[in-house]
Amino acid sequence: MVHAKNAIISGVVATFVAGSMMMMNNALHSIPEVHVARTLAGILGHPDAPVVGWIAFLSLGILVCGPLFAAGAPRIPGRSYLVKALLFGVVSWLAMMLIMMPLAGAGFFGVNRGHVLGFATLVLNLSYWLTLGGIFRYLTGPETAGIRSTT
Repeated sequence: MVHAKNAIISGVVATFVAGSMMMMNNALHSIPEVHVARTLAGILGHPDAPVVGWIAFLSLGILVCGPLFAAGAPRIPGRSYLVKALLFGVVSWLAMMLIMMPLAGAGFFGVNRGHVLGFATLVLNLSYWLTLGGIFRYLTGPETAGIRSTT
């Protein structure tokens, strides 16, 4: 069963966590190669308007990835939402590195922007997905919640 409300709430919290990490990185200039909002804005044809990238980031994080997890996680074998979230995180990171980065002109795994980009975006992705999976699990209960014990 897809829990739409829980998916959206989980997406909001996870997007807040990942967005906060990105904003802190931007404020501290600690890893300047990582600028997800500008990259998304560039892919969407507005490289000089990072607000377009932030809107895309928020929309994807809340309205796409949350419901995608809610719909897909029950179909993946296993009981732990955190393990499923980890799988979603690795798959989404690979999609980012193999599709989005080349579209943005950064090359596969962002090699044109430096060697740290791949690792930094992996950490960002895993933070997002693990937060989403944890919050979703908290809101919906364990996957086997509908099964009653006979003991």
